[in-house]
Amino acid sequence: MIGRSFIISALFCFVPISAYARRITFKEAIQIAIEKSPTLSSVRSEIKITELEYSNSYSPFLPQLNLDATQGVRGSDPSVYTNNNVSELNLTVTESLYDNGVSLTKRQSARIQKEIAELNYKDKRDKLILNVASEYLQNSLAKNLGEVKDQQFKIINKQYQSVSSQYQQGVKTRRDYLRFKTELRRSEIEAQSSVTTVEKSRLELLVLLGIEINGQMEPVDFEPVEIQLDAVATIPGQAPLLSKHYQYQIAALKKEILANEVYVIRRQYWPEIFLSAGATQHTGDYLGSSAGLTETKTTSWNALAALKFNLVDWGARRRNVSVAEIKRTQTENVIALELNTFSAENKKLMLDLKQSSKNFSLSRELLELETKSYEFLESEYRNGRVSYLDIIVGLRDLLSAKIQMYTSYYNLRGQLFRYRYHEGKLYETIGAK
Repeated sequence: MIGRSFIISALFCFVPISAYARRITFKEAIQIAIEKSPTLSSVRSEIKITELEYSNSYSPFLPQLNLDATQGVRGSDPSVYTNNNVSELNLTVTESLYDNGVSLTKRQSARIQKEIAELNYKDKRDKLILNVASEYLQNSLAKNLGEVKDQQFKIINKQYQSVSSQYQQGVKTRRDYLRFKTELRRSEIEAQSSVTTVEKSRLELLVLLGIEINGQMEPVDFEPVEIQLDAVATIPGQAPLLSKHYQYQIAALKKEILANEVYVIRRQYWPEIFLSAGATQHTGDYLGSSAGLTETKTTSWNALAALKFNLVDWGARRRNVSVAEIKRTQTENVIALELNTFSAENKKLMLDLKQSSKNFSLSRELLELETKSYEFLESEYRNGRVSYLDIIVGLRDLLSAKIQMYTSYYNLRGQLFRYRYHEGKLYETIGAK
């Protein structure tokens, strides 16, 4: 009865999802997350904004052409105008030759902001990939552990059926029968719990991928990541270079922008020099007059050098420079703290990698030993040379060894993904292009 009820409940849980669901692979899940992520969409928009601002930053270096036209009538009482028509046309060309270095500095900052936006996109993208990959590995682990517990249940159920039959025949004691029945119920609970764990992980993945879970779309399930020994065969011996991390590169660029901002304010403290040139063609009073457009046309030009220096400002500009320097120091301190955090994470990551690699190697060896041990116990139990307690303990040890092996493998895979993220190569490594 117990075995039949479990099979029915398992079918109820799995058939709607596994049998009829659209199966998504690991790489497909990564690609879907990248395409649907609202965060990445917002960062892409930010990149577009910085590209436009960078293009605009070149405008001050180009000549400006302006056309001003005025047409109308005027009057007064008593009349003072010989011509009540108003007409004026000005065509002006201006060029700023030098503006104390402000436009050049702003263009440099605009270029840096564009680079920061691009790096920020890559960092956000890789963080999303890392989150999806971590949850996907957890889903794969849950499915593998579910299979292990299902296999355990089937083995115990088979043994229980045998013991139950022998108990009815008087061959086995009531103690043997109750022990196996208790172990069967425990195994059923664990198997059913694993089904719930798999479904929870599936829902978490759907949220990360931006897939609707309100039941209006076709069911979606995920192909588990298979155990591939070559994927964990090589463990990096050194921590990833901090300079390769996107956040480190962003921090370095932010420092350049801060330096530019201080530079602009500091230039205002000293005498400012400006060079400009311009030309204007003016035509006026051509309406209501016998003179034509060409007869009233005048042309003027200029080439100017200007010096701007505030002799007395009661220390305002000096204080502005001090404020800019303090803000720069504050921001650099925050950046330094973030970089220290990344550095510490790198060192912890290497410790975790080494420990996980060792755990996986030992767990593989342990599983081999437990498998041989259980096969021997099962043979001895059939021959009546070991007790039911020995076979139950042996089965538990075998299950524990399988759990340790699967857990250590997927943990190691996840930490290798983390390493690639800190190295700035996670997207390339997964190859979700």
